[in-house]
This record gives sequence, structure tokens and C-alpha cells, in this order.
Amino acid sequence: MSANNELDSKLMDAKQQPEVSLRVTVQELNIVMASLQELPHRVADPILRKLMQQAQEQLNNGAA
Repeated sequence: MSANNELDSKLMDAKQQPEVSLRVTVQELNIVMASLQELPHRVADPILRKLMQQAQEQLNNGAA
């Protein structure tokens, strides 16, 4: 599933997968998560869980 040639080339060069931090509103995150739910469960579930965990941690710590 190749969607961004610029980012994909950076992944090929990296020894491990780099992480990125994004700043979005809760409403924007909900839109992204709703979009991911359109994908098959086996594809979307791990990233949905990761997004939810990180969002909950940030909101609970007042960092958002």
C-alpha cells in the first residue's frame, strides 16, 4: 500500500521505521479514525488502537 513516494523512500533508507508526531484537533482525529474504519478490520484495528491510546494519554495529561 504505497501512497506517498516521498515518505516511502525515507522508510526504505531507515534501519527502523521512524515515528512522526501529528497535531490535529479531536474532530480531525475522529474523521481520520472514521475513515480507517472503512478498511478491513485486520488492517485498521492496530492503528486505530494506537491512535486511541495516544489520544487518551494526551487528553488525560492535558497535553492536547
